[in-house]
Amino acid sequence: MFKHKEIKELKTKRLILVPLDDAALRVRLDTEPDEEMKEALGEMLAGCARHPEARLWYTEWQMRLKTDGTIIGSLDFKGPPDEKGEAEIGYGTDAAYRGSGYTTEAARALIDWAFSQSEGLFYIMAETAPDNAASQRVLEKLKFKPTGKTGGEGPRYELERPATSWAAIFMCLGLSVGVSFGTGLGNTSIGMCLGLACGLGLGSLLDAEENKKRGRRRAKRANTDIENVP
Repeated sequence: MFKHKEIKELKTKRLILVPLDDAALRVRLDTEPDEEMKEALGEMLAGCARHPEARLWYTEWQMRLKTDGTIIGSLDFKGPPDEKGEAEIGYGTDAAYRGSGYTTEAARALIDWAFSQSEGLFYIMAETAPDNAASQRVLEKLKFKPTGKTGGEGPRYELERPATSWAAIFMCLGLSVGVSFGTGLGNTSIGMCLGLACGLGLGSLLDAEENKKRGRRRAKRANTDIENVP
């Protein structure tokens, strides 16, 4: 369902995002003074232990400044994509560094990473306290939409995976290959036509398959919501 590839860091324009290994996560847990955060770190460590092949979806990602390595906050997922194609993201930035776009920059990078890791991930979910205007602005900048539902931390938001136009991509690729093939045969026009046709056909098949997957996830989410109605 998702790629099993361990990475050491993600880089953005101003930040380095570092996923903590189990030893570093344990140190964070043992030295964290806030009980609520301590509980969250314990859940992360337990998730990493239960699912080592997917630990990047459970561990804490530290936000560090590129300039001097200062840790200014963290992000995490609450596990890999579920059967509905959803994964939930959380984030927090130290007070001294809020209002400068760091959280948006970091979250965007981690969301892009998540979509690149799992073909079955179609929705990134998030929750924020009703009075946390700063967090809500971050979600708005990232194009999250309110779901109209409320979770344990407050209103829920979602970001749907952008659709990929494989037809357009493979048409361009097919055209390039077709021109080369046609040049070799001494008939560029035929090569272009063949390349475009093959590219369009393959791209359309991939688009149709992605739309089917997206439709199944939407149906699964709708059915689950109906089942959970009191």
